[in-house]
Amino acid sequence: MLPEEVSRFTEGEGDWWTIRPLAMDSVVMDIIKPEAREAVPRMQANIEAVSQSTYNYYLSSLVNFLTRHSLSSQFTSAATWATDQLQNFGYQVELIPINVGSGESYNVIADRSGNESGARKLILVTAHLDSVNLTGGREAPAPGADDNASGAAGVLEIARVLAEHPAKQDLRLILFGGEEQGLHGSKQYVSGLATSERARISAVINMDMVATLNTASPTVLLEGAPVSRTIMGELAEAASTYTSLAVQTSENPFASDHVPFIDELIPAVLTIEGTDSSNTNVHTANDTLDHINCGLALDIVRMNLAVTFRLLGVDESQTP
Repeated sequence: MLPEEVSRFTEGEGDWWTIRPLAMDSVVMDIIKPEAREAVPRMQANIEAVSQSTYNYYLSSLVNFLTRHSLSSQFTSAATWATDQLQNFGYQVELIPINVGSGESYNVIADRSGNESGARKLILVTAHLDSVNLTGGREAPAPGADDNASGAAGVLEIARVLAEHPAKQDLRLILFGGEEQGLHGSKQYVSGLATSERARISAVINMDMVATLNTASPTVLLEGAPVSRTIMGELAEAASTYTSLAVQTSENPFASDHVPFIDELIPAVLTIEGTDSSNTNVHTANDTLDHINCGLALDIVRMNLAVTFRLLGVDESQTP
């Protein structure tokens, strides 16, 4: 996740943080108890396909890069590795260059077309791939286990599970670069969307920092805006139905890759560990695997997968 306003990292970009007044009666964060539906057996089976061993493999593989600073050679290696994983699942994958200040980084974009004839909706599942160590330069150790190998590994695990399920609607998976330097990857992606492509996007589910337990019980924060309320409601319901997650909500989006979408009134939601601001290891060399709570991460992945399944209109009759 991008550093907080008071300590945002910049590299030749100048200041871009802002202080925004809250509207009267606005809620910074709320804790809700969504009503659980009866679990659908077929959906339950699909969600149980989420694997701790494969998630941990993706997570540890990403952390093994010394850094994933957006302008480092290690980031390019990590992006190439992620591209290979997604291609192995059968997705059409592109490594798209982006500008980060005077340097270059990449977005990894993977697509799978739906099988419904005529106009199809587009569902995006996203995370940022880069990491940062604020006390060093681009080559300083930045394992970024929670921020954001945890979210990127979640995208890869969702990609793996969904690869076995034909669907009606189109799926796009994106691993953004340049997030820690100012949401460069997501800003440039959104600004480059054709009007017709923007209109097709029915939901963006973003994962950023999903694996540190900052609360007494496993908790997810769903952060969006009024345009995101329907998707936030569906995620909250899925959390209650298929996981043990407590749910926090906020309609004050900032500092992650859902924001450029929301700014263009595209329904996007950040899914992040509850009370994330108390995590002091991020953006340091201490953001390591020993602080990861795999149970929390897997439940957030399951919640996101359940909603993605529904939005895609997975055709169970064609499931292997």
